[in-house]
Amino acid sequence: MKRPMYKRLLVLGLALSLSLPATAFANEPSPQSNSTDLHFNQQERILNSPNLLIRESLYEPSRFVQQDRNAEKGPVIKSKKQQDRFEQNAYEFVTDLHTGNYKQALKSTSRALKKSISEQWLEIYWTTLLQQFQAQFGAFYGFGKVEMEEINRVHTNVKIELQFERATIPFIVRMERSGKVDDFLLNQSTGPFASEPEYSNPEAFTEKEVVIGKGDFALPGTLSIPRGKGPFPVVVLVHGSGASNEDEAVFAFKPFRDLTHGLVSKGIAVLRYNKRTYEHSVKITADPNHTVDKETTDDALLATRLLEKEKRIDDEQIYVLGHSQGGMMVPQMINQDKRQNTGAIIMGGPARTIQDVVLDQFDYLLSTGQILPQVYEFYTTQYEMLNDPDFSGENPPEGFQLGQAMFWDSINDIRAAEMAKDQSEPLLIIQGERDYQVLSDVEIPIWKEELSHRHNVEYKLYPKLNHFFTEGKGEMSTPQEYMTPANIPEYVINDIAEWVKSDPKGE
Repeated sequence: MKRPMYKRLLVLGLALSLSLPATAFANEPSPQSNSTDLHFNQQERILNSPNLLIRESLYEPSRFVQQDRNAEKGPVIKSKKQQDRFEQNAYEFVTDLHTGNYKQALKSTSRALKKSISEQWLEIYWTTLLQQFQAQFGAFYGFGKVEMEEINRVHTNVKIELQFERATIPFIVRMERSGKVDDFLLNQSTGPFASEPEYSNPEAFTEKEVVIGKGDFALPGTLSIPRGKGPFPVVVLVHGSGASNEDEAVFAFKPFRDLTHGLVSKGIAVLRYNKRTYEHSVKITADPNHTVDKETTDDALLATRLLEKEKRIDDEQIYVLGHSQGGMMVPQMINQDKRQNTGAIIMGGPARTIQDVVLDQFDYLLSTGQILPQVYEFYTTQYEMLNDPDFSGENPPEGFQLGQAMFWDSINDIRAAEMAKDQSEPLLIIQGERDYQVLSDVEIPIWKEELSHRHNVEYKLYPKLNHFFTEGKGEMSTPQEYMTPANIPEYVINDIAEWVKSDPKGE
């Protein structure tokens, strides 16, 4: 019996692992592309592939669910009249797109967005999006509910339902305070998500909204601080690849929510924020010079700068925790950090290059029958191009179809363990032994070999955990496991808290 199409596409999404650059169109696709080309070459870029890898994706209609609301956040909307104005502006924007009035649609966008896109870009985006979804979900019927989704200190977000024959897909329009459209993306949430972990103690901490950076790419974030005078040690959470919110919500998990509420309940402050590729998806997509530093490193360092101004934060105990691609980029952050770095936690972070890690993922998915041979051949050929020492983002090889070539040029030579070799900052490296995305029996030996001369590196391996640090059964995790709501176990929280409180810098 053949698997349903959405299952096949689920596995394809999973295969596009570790660090797909954020999204939609690296090079503007032709509206005349056939559905097969769209499937193989544009699907994940159109839908904004999340975190590392594996995006179960937006192909199963039952998984189109509304994202968590945070309606209390931000004093942007003060009256029903203002709310109606934002909703009306968002609706007029998508209506202009659908009726082909791209000139008016562009006119309704912000100054920052106008720097990134054109009328032609909007036309290609919208026509390709409809082609993509009509091929999967049938005829487009029109627009459904229009309602406020989330309000933060950077954007007011309006959700508009795109109604197809077999699915209703949430489309998020991000708006400036002025009511201009500043960005937009498809809602990537899957869910239902795991509930608040039992080890979270809301009475033990407070939370406040903050803004990371400024200007066109400012990011909304949340600083969670234990109750008391402090000063407290703090951990900055840095996402994996793709487009993730501050909870790193993906599939049925909210790993950064779990880490935050677990650590702050134990007396450690935590700063988390929406990733640049999530909050400014289109502007990032349209940037031909997008790099991994813009995506990950720069904002993490801006977050640490912000914390230095917080009175209840111990500015001599600011730690970074990087998950997956974020973990791989920790040595780069240390290299670029002008202050004396306290130390960092690498959580499921590769020691090798990203393409080597992704190629192993494809091998695993093919061996378990979860990816078609032709898909395997296509993507392995693509990723192997990155191993060419002459690969150039300015002049990528003919046939390169992984998206923004400058991004890949900026990341394909990153070897985290080798970079950390000559650094002195303390590290805690933690890894799930059932993780098929970043193989513990391959990556950990490399970390240990490269850092064997260092005496301030600790390792924690967890036999039951997968890439998102939730428990499962069997020798190796599977993509389907990510659909079961689960929390990061408290023993992981305890290990991180104990390491931070031990003052690993030892000064």
